[in-house]
Amino acid sequence: MSQIDTRTAIAPLLTDAPADALASYFTLEHDARRVRLIVRRDNAGRICAFVAVCQTGVDLFRPLLIARGDDSYAVRDALSEALAPGRQYLFSVPLSLRADLEAAAHLYGDAVAVLYALRQSDFKPVVNILVQTSQTPDGLLRASIPARGEGFAAEAGTSWISRRYAEIFVHVAEAVRGRGLGKSVVSAVSAHVLALGKTPLYLSAEENQPSRRLALALGYHDTGARELTGACARR
Repeated sequence: MSQIDTRTAIAPLLTDAPADALASYFTLEHDARRVRLIVRRDNAGRICAFVAVCQTGVDLFRPLLIARGDDSYAVRDALSEALAPGRQYLFSVPLSLRADLEAAAHLYGDAVAVLYALRQSDFKPVVNILVQTSQTPDGLLRASIPARGEGFAAEAGTSWISRRYAEIFVHVAEAVRGRGLGKSVVSAVSAHVLALGKTPLYLSAEENQPSRRLALALGYHDTGARELTGACARR
């Protein structure tokens, strides 16, 4: 089966909801040359589990692992095939798959992340004349505030952009945290994403209260979705 056919067969396992946005993008829309798909089928021939191993710009040495499935045995079997001995991976999976991932891999720095989304009607933009915006050659968005020396005091951008969503990240230099710079750059990127007719998404570790307050201050709402994120290596 070609990868196009495999992607078509996988699509019914994913929804258009924010909870599946990242999985849908990397599994169905990311450059096919940078995605390896491992699927398992039930007795009726239906795909009941899949794992996607994706090369991304986030980490050149650790591929991103995506998994979905309603059959625990099938998920674990697919994970065992996907994970190469001696290699580390980043992962983002639903909380419901924690036991399956732990059965196949050692987890490092795992954390529960809260998924926020922004509606145009709820947006509370912040205007800061220091913010500089740009676009990368591959179409991703960036907004930054220069530091007094070299580099950036704060930077936000899109990790990926799909047909429906775009996920926003932010980095703020430790010395200038608490001054609202992160909110300014996230606001600028959020405004651009909304102007494209897409829904901005923001993922924050559950225990990172400043990050969560930033999202809420701009009008983002908690979607109720929770992801397990971190790094892992095959057992």
